[in-house]
Amino acid sequence: MQVRKTFMRIGGTAAALAAVAVAAAPALTRAEAPAPRAVTVEMTAKRFAFLPEQVEVVEGDEVTINVRSADGNHGIEIEKLKVKKPIPRGGEVVTLSFTAPAPGRYVIKCSEYCGRGHDDMKSVVVVAARTR
Repeated sequence: MQVRKTFMRIGGTAAALAAVAVAAAPALTRAEAPAPRAVTVEMTAKRFAFLPEQVEVVEGDEVTINVRSADGNHGIEIEKLKVKKPIPRGGEVVTLSFTAPAPGRYVIKCSEYCGRGHDDMKSVVVVAARTR
């Protein structure tokens, strides 16, 4: 009889530990995913380019793009993110802030006509999936 009670205690303890492990598994999985980063990019707008030409971030990152003009008036627009601001001549910093959306490519374009090459003045934000 003593053996049976001990077995039941051990069996009950094992079952309780297994239940705790199953309940904690989702939390452990979530803890392994990297936290969103704060990403700051210094960008220059000039006839007829944005530098850098590509910005790489991860879904969920808090992104800040500080952009200034190296020559005349420009504008910056990320249409899919509904972000648009003028960039005045003179080097004044214009700041765009957003949370990196779903994975994909988001075109940055000049929204202020600046000459013949205006339509080619583009950059891109490339958003990668967050690893789990």
